[in-house]
Amino acid sequence: MTIKESSHGLWCIRGGKALLYDQLRFAQAIRLARGLAREEHASSGRTVSVELTCAEFTIALVQYAAPGAPRRIAA
Repeated sequence: MTIKESSHGLWCIRGGKALLYDQLRFAQAIRLARGLAREEHASSGRTVSVELTCAEFTIALVQYAAPGAPRRIAA
C-alpha cells in the first residue's frame, strides 16, 4: 500500500495500481493506510506494508509480517 501526494497538497492511498482513497489530509492518509494494512494482514495473514512516496524519496511506515517472515522496523 502506498501513500502519495495528489493534487493541491492532498494525499491519496493506492493499493498496487488501484486508487483506493483520494483527497485526504496527510495525517488522515497515514492513519487510514495503516488501518487498512492492519485489517488486510489480519484477514489474509500475508505480509502487508505501507510506504510514503514522493519524487525525492520513499519511507517505509509500517510492515505487518506473515508468521516466519523476516521483520523490518517500522518508522
